[in-house]
Amino acid sequence: MSVPAGRRSRPSVSLTPYPDGPVVVRGPFRLVDSAGDEVATHRRAVALCRCGRSRLGALCDGTHRSTGFRAPGGIPRRTDEVVTVPLPSEA
Repeated sequence: MSVPAGRRSRPSVSLTPYPDGPVVVRGPFRLVDSAGDEVATHRRAVALCRCGRSRLGALCDGTHRSTGFRAPGGIPRRTDEVVTVPLPSEA
C-alpha cells in the first residue's frame, strides 16, 4: 500500500533543553543567521547556547559549566520568549 505524496510523514525535529546547559536540536533542520543566510552545521544535531557567553555565538562551547549558568525551566512556548544570540560572524 502506498501513501499519497501529501500524507507522507516528515522526519521529525526535536528540541531538548539540558538542565543548566544548551538546547540540542536533532533532525533535519536548517540554521540561519539574522540575515537569513544558512549556517553550515554538517551535523544532524547542534547544541544551541542558552547562557549567552559562548565564544561560538549561538552554538554552545561548554562555557555554561564555568559560569554557573542556571537555565530557566523548559523551552519557550512563544517566539517572543526566544532570546536571539548573534553568530560569531555577526559580532
